[in-house]
Parts: sequence; C-alpha cells; structure tokens
Amino acid sequence: MMNSKDTMNLGAPRRADLRPLLEPRTVAIVGASESRHYSRSIIANLRQHGYPDASIFPVNPRYESVAGLPCYDSLQDLPAGPDVVAVLVGRDQTRPMIEAAGTAGAKAALVIADGFAEESAEGQAAQEELGRLAAAAGIAMLGPNTLGYVIPSSGAGLWCAGALPRPLAPGGIAVLAQSSGMLNLIMSMAGNRRFGIRASMSVGNGAVIGLPELIQHFAEDPDTSVIALVVESTDRPRALASALATARRAGKPVVVLKIGVSELGRRNAIAHTGRMAGPEQGWFALLERMGAIPVRDLDDLMETLALLDGAKALTDGGLGRRDSPGIAVATISGGETSLICDVAAQEGLALAPLTAATLQDLRAGLNKDTLIGNPLDLQNTRTSRPEVFWESLRTLCADDTVDLLAVRLNLSEQPSDELRGVYRKVVETASGEGVVTIVLSRAYERLDPAWGDFFRELGTPFVMSYRNAIRALARLSDWMARAEETLEEPTAVPLQADTGAQAAAVPRSLDAAATGQWLARAGIRYVASEIAGSVSAAGQAADRLGYPVAVKAVLPDLVHKSDVGGVALGLTSRAEVERACATMEASLAAADGAVSPSYEIQQMVTGMEMIVGMIHDPSWGPVIMVGSGGVFAENIHDVVWDLPPLSKPRAQSMIERLQGYPLLSGARGRPPADVDALAEVISGFAAAVAEDPSVLHSADLNPVITGVKGDGACVVDAVLLAVPAGAKEEAHARDH
Repeated sequence: MMNSKDTMNLGAPRRADLRPLLEPRTVAIVGASESRHYSRSIIANLRQHGYPDASIFPVNPRYESVAGLPCYDSLQDLPAGPDVVAVLVGRDQTRPMIEAAGTAGAKAALVIADGFAEESAEGQAAQEELGRLAAAAGIAMLGPNTLGYVIPSSGAGLWCAGALPRPLAPGGIAVLAQSSGMLNLIMSMAGNRRFGIRASMSVGNGAVIGLPELIQHFAEDPDTSVIALVVESTDRPRALASALATARRAGKPVVVLKIGVSELGRRNAIAHTGRMAGPEQGWFALLERMGAIPVRDLDDLMETLALLDGAKALTDGGLGRRDSPGIAVATISGGETSLICDVAAQEGLALAPLTAATLQDLRAGLNKDTLIGNPLDLQNTRTSRPEVFWESLRTLCADDTVDLLAVRLNLSEQPSDELRGVYRKVVETASGEGVVTIVLSRAYERLDPAWGDFFRELGTPFVMSYRNAIRALARLSDWMARAEETLEEPTAVPLQADTGAQAAAVPRSLDAAATGQWLARAGIRYVASEIAGSVSAAGQAADRLGYPVAVKAVLPDLVHKSDVGGVALGLTSRAEVERACATMEASLAAADGAVSPSYEIQQMVTGMEMIVGMIHDPSWGPVIMVGSGGVFAENIHDVVWDLPPLSKPRAQSMIERLQGYPLLSGARGRPPADVDALAEVISGFAAAVAEDPSVLHSADLNPVITGVKGDGACVVDAVLLAVPAGAKEEAHARDH
C-alpha cells in the first residue's frame, strides 16, 4: 500500500547524501555496553573490517570504557563530531538521541529499535515523526528496525547481529535486504565464498533512507557492478520502480529474491483474470518490465551473483560480438554432458551451435565420432593425453560462436598447486581466443574457502551446481539480450483495495451499456450487437444485424454465461434465435428462479480467441494480462502479465512471449493473425486503465477475436468490475 511518504514523492527516490553513512570517518555508539550483544557485535565487526579504534566512540554515562575503548557520557562530550551515530536504545529513547545527534553535527544515523510502523498505528506515527526530525536535521537515517550494515571498503562494519565469521571482501556486489536474518546468512555465505561486497545493508523501515534511495545510490555508484535485493514489500511503489529504472539505464543487473508476497485480494475475483492471477504477478511483472532478474531462493541468489559479478567482461560489453553470449560448456564426464543438455533445455538456455569445422576437429582430436561438441566431454585426456586436452579446449574456444566457456574439472576439497596451475592455464587458453571463463562444480561440494580466494585472485567466477549455474547463465543471456530495449516505467498506483471502505465493498459488474461506453472511450472495437428485452425483440434484432449471430443472456452479475447455458452460437435464422432465447429463459429460471433475462444479439466473427484482462495488485495497482481466451482461459494458463501504460511495441512483446504465439504468427501453414490489431487493443486497454486506475477493480475482455492479418480484432464479451463510487473518491483523495 501507498502511504503519505510516497504521495509526497510519487515518482523518484528522496535525494540524500549517503557518504557519511557509507564512508564514516568517526562512529559513535549510543547505548554502548560491556554486556549488551548489539554494542559488542558492532565493535567486533568494525574491528574485523579494519576500522580504527581511535575513530570509535562508545557513549554511555554508566561506563568509563567499553571493549577497551574510552566511553563518553554524551554525544556532546566526544573529541570529534561523529559522522554516523549508531542508536542502540529502545523506541521511546530514539527521538532524544536523534535530536542530540543533530546537535552534535552528525550527518547519518543507524536506528535499530523496533516497535514502529511494523507493529501498530501508534508506531507508524512515531516513525513518521522520527523521520521528519532526522530529515530536518540533515541526518541520513537508516532504520528504524534494522540490524545495520557493512561497507568493506570503508571498514564500516556497523552490524549488530553477532560477529561475522569472516570479514567481507571489498568488491562490486551491493546487497540490500528487508530481512535482517536472511542478510546475516548471506554475509556468512559471501564471506565463505569470498564474494566481493560493495555494501551489505539491512534496509529496515525506511523512515528516511529506504530501499528506493539505496538502489538509486548504488545504481549511480561507479564501484557497484550488481545489486541484490531481498524484498518483502513496498509502501513506495513508484519510487522503487524509478530506482530500478535508474539501475537498468546504468547497466547494473538487479537480482531480486522476493519473499512474503501478498495475495492479490482474490475474494472478489469472479472474472477469469482474477482466478488466473497468482499472488506474485504484480511484482514479477514489474521485475520483468524493469529488466530485473528474479531468483527463487538463497542458493539461486548467491550463484547468480557469483556469475554476474565475475562476468564483467561480458556485461560491460567488452566482447561486442553479439547481444547475448554464445555459451560453451566443457566437462570431464560423458554422463555429465547428457545431464547438462537436460538441465539447459529445462532452464531455457541455448548453448552455442558450433560450426561444422569445429565439430570435425574435436571429433578427430578426441577420436570420438559421436561427440556432441557442446557440451564437450574432454574425458580423462588432461592426465592421459594432455596435448589432446589443451588442443581440444583451444579449438572449442576458437569457434566464432563461443564467447563464454563454462568448465568443470577436478575440485579437491583444498586447492593444490597442480590444480591451481591447470585452472590458470584454462583461463589463459580461453582469454587468448577472446573468451571469458567461468568455473563450475557439479553440485554443492564441500570446498575450502581457499578456492574462493584463488578464483577471486584469478578474476574468474566460480558457480556451484550445474542447475544453478545453467539457470544463472540463462538469466545472464536474457539480461544482455534485453539491454537495449526501450525502458517504459509504470505510472499507475495501487487502488488500496484492502483498506477502509474498499475492504468491505464488493465490486459490481458494469451493465452492458456502461461496459460499451467504457470500451468506446478506450477506443476498443466491440462486435456489432444489440440488446433485446424479449424473445421477439431478439429475433428482430438478429434480422437487422444479419446472420449468423450469437445470443447471450443478460442478467445483473451473470458473468460466466456459458456455465449456465446462457450462450448460443452460429444461429442462422429468426426461428433459431427465438428458440435459443426461450431455452435460456427456461434454463435460468429452473436454475435459481431468476427473472426473465434480456438478450445480447451479436454478429458472429471468427478468428483466434484471446483474453485481455486486468486485476489490482495491492502494491503495484493495475496489472494487465494477455493470454489464450475463450473457454481455454483458465485451462491452459498461457498468460503474460505487465504493468500499464503499455506502448504498442510493449504490447507486441507481451504477445510474443506467449507460448501460443506461433499459432498467431502463422505456424504450420495457418494464416497469420492480426497481431498488430491485438497489440492496439492491449495498449488502448492499458492506457484507459492507467488514466484513472481507481475506476476498475478488475476486468476481462474475453474473448478478443483476432482475425487474420488485416481483419482487425474485436471484443465479443467483456466483464468490467467497478469499485463503489465512495471508495473510489476516498482512494483518489489519498493518492493526491
């Protein structure tokens, strides 16, 4: 949901100078204690990351010293003004401490206390007041409800959830997490693998500095190569989208682990779109639109980061040979080449198609006519026929289709001098042919951290497990292929359907006249039709429209007409029309004693049946869906989601991502459908929704009949669910 903070700055993150927070020359620790876990942890982590004792100022009038450091009575007693103040006191004491920090000239603060907006309305009010106080004093405040952060390059190890097992190595990965517990594990894993970390930050509640500000900062930071997010929710959707757009334009991959996704408010999902919407659709639509990379779990996150951070020669465009890398895999097991083929197919990774000349040379050199070539089985030639091993590797890398070599050789628990030499020569061989190397393991093997140090020194990504490595390679390939796409930021806002009057209100479907008016305003063609109030009037309407026709029963809130016998198609005479209407009336009366329906008489049109729909996501507002329509809408689930507005090219890209797109484009001799007209329907629909997102709660245009190329596309049935007027006005007032 959006709150008052976001309505003040819908479109962009707040601007703040984060240098005092990230590169502090002095650190004050308010509430420091010999016995308190938090202060012991911060001091230990500062020291572990090389921060000088002389710049650490514990503050607590009860102590003469803490952890061997002089302790001061107050911030005003410090020998130098603090750049950052770590506030380790409870909620009720945070306000006077922030006031004192401002008086002492601090430019940044870390507030760990909880009990604010995450807990109650009272806590929300206290948090907003704390944020206003810090902002007025010019303090870049992280928190409340955070466990801190680590910036290895500056030694700022302000992490209070225990001493880290190993110091974090400086590097290019910025990790921003809304879950402090998961961040603690990520830092432990990163330390063990020797990842290069630019920043590791627990975001907290973001009263002043939140996720959008941090993404924006590291997107613009020249020392950051990749950004990782662990995200639960956002109350500032537009600012977050703007920050992700900045990262995309800066060429910084953003890897996102989305956890705790909120449901889409499916209690009112009587239309097809709502029933097909998963709880993650709004978030994943945003990530796809912004070019971010969603991952599934922590292992997936870590291995994707390992690849993206290490493959900078590719992501920086250094090769310049093609939009996405040609990937070759080499291993020392025939069985593993088959496994790699299976996993690559499952994860959607296309391996580089080697030239006929390369395949001939490899088969001759390895003396194996059945050799696949890519992935390449080098067998045991490294030890039995080393000249064949190295020549085969050189031949593979010299192929014009290959940009990246993923290699799996022996990995003992600890690196030996022999294996170090082998991997160095592999990298030299590949780089001599202009190819980037990454090293794989087959699974999560028990390996000494010295391997991480070695591969870091070698400048070569090391990615564990074939599955995660191939998945990460597929994501890298897709990210690079989309790097030049035109970026269109979403502009609609959440309806806030889960709060206040709207939570209790049940959206109602618009009647046929109102539905037609809405579609007309959106510029969407509706099939030629008439509404008839009786059986005889239906026959007369059919005569005027011309045969064949379709007849549909019309009753308030009758949405799925075909489920109750309320649809008849392909009728060719007045007698058939009147007989169908009479049958519908009897069927509906027998079902629930309903009053006599009206009848919609439509011209019959032919073509591919598609669905275009919308549902409101509590974080992202309207989410647009395109998929296979008609009775197939809920059965085959071939759908794509995106956020409005949608340009016509963006709408076209949605259609092309459907599994059924080959049928639309003329597969197996079929005439191509009018995809251009369908894209216009999608774009117009999205524009109308985005113009005033508080009008509709959800919508189905189903089916949208798409004729052959040149015949256009038209809607033959539509269900528009409207938000009650009072709730709409309330939402509009909040959002403006």
